[in-house]
Amino acid sequence: MKTSFDDFEKRKKDHIRLALDEGTQALTSSGFNRIRLIHQALPEFSFNDVNLNVKLLDRDFSSPHFVSSMTAGHENSYKINLNLARAAVANNWLMAVGSQRRELTDAAAVQEWKNINSDVAGLNLISNIGILELLSHPTENVLKLVENLGAIGIFVHLNPLQELFQGNPQVDMTGALKAIEELVKQSTVPVLVKEVGFGINTDLSRRLFSVGVKIVDVSGNGGTHWGQLEAMRQEQGSLLANTAYAFRDWGQSTVECLLDLQDQNLFSHIWASGGVRSGVDSAKCLALGARAVGIAQPLMKAAVVSEEETIKTMQQFDFQLKAAMYCSGLKKCEDFLHQKVWYGTNH
Repeated sequence: MKTSFDDFEKRKKDHIRLALDEGTQALTSSGFNRIRLIHQALPEFSFNDVNLNVKLLDRDFSSPHFVSSMTAGHENSYKINLNLARAAVANNWLMAVGSQRRELTDAAAVQEWKNINSDVAGLNLISNIGILELLSHPTENVLKLVENLGAIGIFVHLNPLQELFQGNPQVDMTGALKAIEELVKQSTVPVLVKEVGFGINTDLSRRLFSVGVKIVDVSGNGGTHWGQLEAMRQEQGSLLANTAYAFRDWGQSTVECLLDLQDQNLFSHIWASGGVRSGVDSAKCLALGARAVGIAQPLMKAAVVSEEETIKTMQQFDFQLKAAMYCSGLKKCEDFLHQKVWYGTNH
């Protein structure tokens, strides 16, 4: 489906505006209330001993938190991404960028990230492209995005429901797994795959790993509902606008995805995002087996305000995670792998 640059600009601006609207947040529970971390009333070590340091994509970071993919390639994105980038370096977080789709057809769009990389030394980025773009463009063109960004990995995002509600009834993902496999073969950096908020199940995770995908971010329901968001952009009373309500609870939550993956020996390759609203939620993701946790909407709220607010929000997530670890009797993120620190509840 061809989209003019003006249409692209409007859609991306709408995405930012509506992502901050409570009406686009998932109506169903993120599932984190189903999980309780086991409280340790006597942790016999200092809070200062709690260390969030992790290795992600063979790089050292000060936190398992990472900036989840959000926005790029339009008039308002430079300031937002600059705030996110500076805050990511200040806190030594990994950062995944928003879709680089526009760069495939507009050479000028590359300049945004060149300017940010030039301004922010030490930034570690993950590229990002949609599966439909991977299917419709030569693999070498997609890998050029990685080169332009100086990225240490590339996300391929899967978004069938969002595509339908964007008004793309002819969406066709035939051959998608083969395209991902070809990307893996040609890429010099790890290939990661994520959803955009409706979850990736165990069966698909296994198929993705079988073709060489390095990381799967389950990206479950519970945060921004991209079907609802796209439907809100449609004319009131239209087919798509009227259909959206039926999909209000579509998909699996991040917690459901992680529970589904229990005992599958996949967890060294699983990340989590979707509906994470505190460092306690992050701790629950790690307790359920995720090795890294992506934060999106809370950081978007901060980044539209200032760099300082973004740094503060990141620090809050890290402090909450450290506090949850201390009160669970854990010193390091790796300790989540070695002891049972959670139980489920129906409440």
